[in-house]
Amino acid sequence: MASNKTALLTGSIFAIFLTVFATASTPAIAATPATASIPSSVPPSSGLRVSTDIGASVRVNSVARVLAGLPPTYPGHFELAETPAWKEHSAAMRAAWAQVSAHRVAAMSAWRDTAISTACPAGKTLLYPFSGPDFFNAYWLFPNCENYVLFGLEHAGDVPDLETVPERDMGRLFADVRTAMSDLLDRNYFITENMSRQLRTAQLRGVTPLLIIPMAMSDLEILRIIPHELPRQVRARMQLTAAQQKADAMKADPMNELKTIEHPVSKRAPMRQLSGITIEFRRPGSSVVQRLHYFTLDATDNGLEHYPEFITYLNSLAPTNTFLKAASYLLHGREFRKLRTTLLNVSDFLVQDDTGIPYDSLLPKRWDVHLYGTYETPIPPFQRAFQPSLDKAYRAARPDPLPFEFGYNFSDKRDNRSNVLVGRRVAPESMPIPPNVASAAAGPVKVAQKQRAPRLARR
Repeated sequence: MASNKTALLTGSIFAIFLTVFATASTPAIAATPATASIPSSVPPSSGLRVSTDIGASVRVNSVARVLAGLPPTYPGHFELAETPAWKEHSAAMRAAWAQVSAHRVAAMSAWRDTAISTACPAGKTLLYPFSGPDFFNAYWLFPNCENYVLFGLEHAGDVPDLETVPERDMGRLFADVRTAMSDLLDRNYFITENMSRQLRTAQLRGVTPLLIIPMAMSDLEILRIIPHELPRQVRARMQLTAAQQKADAMKADPMNELKTIEHPVSKRAPMRQLSGITIEFRRPGSSVVQRLHYFTLDATDNGLEHYPEFITYLNSLAPTNTFLKAASYLLHGREFRKLRTTLLNVSDFLVQDDTGIPYDSLLPKRWDVHLYGTYETPIPPFQRAFQPSLDKAYRAARPDPLPFEFGYNFSDKRDNRSNVLVGRRVAPESMPIPPNVASAAAGPVKVAQKQRAPRLARR
């Protein structure tokens, strides 16, 4: 027994050593993004236990690397990396990422540095509604925000336990990962209908694996993954625990009085119960801890009635950088009025394609708008979301095409119909709106005609 304990301790120390060695010596696939000056420290996180969680951190980083096609750093995964199934997976993922890194990442980074900023433009938070597992675009367009708040209908799921997956099923897991990542790697967005199938397989469940894969590809170190509960969720859980304790006491002694806990009831149940996770990460060698918060929820007006604490949470993040992309034009409809109003209230900086906040909705809040790319009639089945005022603004500005694919109006690498709107809120007194444009545009529309970023290679 003593020899077994010694071997186990030696293995743990070896795992820690390998991780440190790999971080120092293994080159990243992608170039690190351009960064602004970063403060030497950040406020300590409540309960941050990086040192005591190091075993879990080593394993999670290694899982992310294995799924991304990179060599593992955890001894329990070394044999897996010698299998034909993983070698095939690694070759496919590396080839796909090499294309993305050389073209999309390079073009996005060059465009970002001039059109957005190398820093976090407003506040410390990036807010990304209807994101699904798209950490890739959030990070590469806003690499220096401290907090990334993403939410969607997709369940968080968990990190696959590679040590318990039977060898005969490992090939299926890797194939599921490639399938789930294919839309992002090929089109630069996830397709909701596809995710409903791809993230419910026997081996791959939820968005967490797809969130940590781009982290590994971007050479980020994952510190820990923990549940994220908002205050009302905590109170509700405590109430349910207390109710269960009373119920148990009632069974033991029927004379005890069991009081009923009343909960607010809405007309319709939400499509999802509110739940969340936090992934803490950092760049190698950096002391700055960044956090990705992902929430599963129903963002319709009806859904938000069931968890008003989420709107309170969003309001507490102001001012935010808000990012909307491939959002199915949901904010154009009546079922998302609460969220649309909240986003307009908390956002000081906005980057979106035409599927985000309606262009006319920006007018009352006074935005300084810059247009990029090409605006055309939305693809089926969204043709009715065509915005005449946005079309008029694009025709007046005549901006250059975007140098990377972004959004729905994209069919292949030769396509240049993507569009992006970059807006910054300005004080009302500093930006009078002329009467002749007040009904058609969200303030003056500007475009840098001479700005040209590297274009994608055709293939």
